[in-house]
Amino acid sequence: MANKAYLSPAGFRFLAHRGLAVAADGRVLDENTAEAFARALEAGATHLETDVQASKDGVAVICHDADLLRIAGVKSKVADLTWQQLSELRLEHGSSLITLEQALTRFANAKFNIDIKDAASVEPTVAAIKRLGAIDRVLVSSFSEKRRITAISQLPGVATSASASRLLKIWFAWRFGFKLQLTELLSDIDALQLPVSRGVFRFDSEAFIAEIARHAVELHFWTINDPMLARVLRARGAHGIVSDRIDDIIVALAE
Repeated sequence: MANKAYLSPAGFRFLAHRGLAVAADGRVLDENTAEAFARALEAGATHLETDVQASKDGVAVICHDADLLRIAGVKSKVADLTWQQLSELRLEHGSSLITLEQALTRFANAKFNIDIKDAASVEPTVAAIKRLGAIDRVLVSSFSEKRRITAISQLPGVATSASASRLLKIWFAWRFGFKLQLTELLSDIDALQLPVSRGVFRFDSEAFIAEIARHAVELHFWTINDPMLARVLRARGAHGIVSDRIDDIIVALAE
């Protein structure tokens, strides 16, 4: 596909996985918060990777987990609380949750990679993006193909990456030489955001990377925290790295 604004200008992509949860002075920050996003941009991240859950009253909230136990010590699900209740929580390291709309507003020049975590999150995510006119600076996707299609069908021109099931179909089409099928599977995809491997499947071969790139689709590998592996992937043709420590990856790839 032709490069969309989300993937322009050309260059290597440094995607901060849930922001950067380490302050410049070494303090631990809460993931997926305004503080973590600000820190990632300060460190040089080109894109912010994040997740959206829906609150009880249908607000798109930035949060990876369906429940709040790990990040806030609260035995409740995001979907069980209103945004007002969620906004009053304090996370493990003192930060607060934020909505997708707040994140897009506060970081008005940042590009966000959005993973829609459940069906209830689709509509509030789409609504927030539309309200802020943010289509050109977001990539919208989901592990679920149904959620991905439902979202992007309401956001004409938005960038998107393959769902888990679409990725496997793409890999099989490549592996067995089904060229027409591969072209079709990649026709509405701007990027593959994928692990190095999953079970018996490996996605990091130079041949696979080169074939996907030939279709003008980028490959962003996650979650890569080893600078040496990041170097290897870039050398093989990867277009981006998704990392918890994007600061370390940026430094390593500048050497």
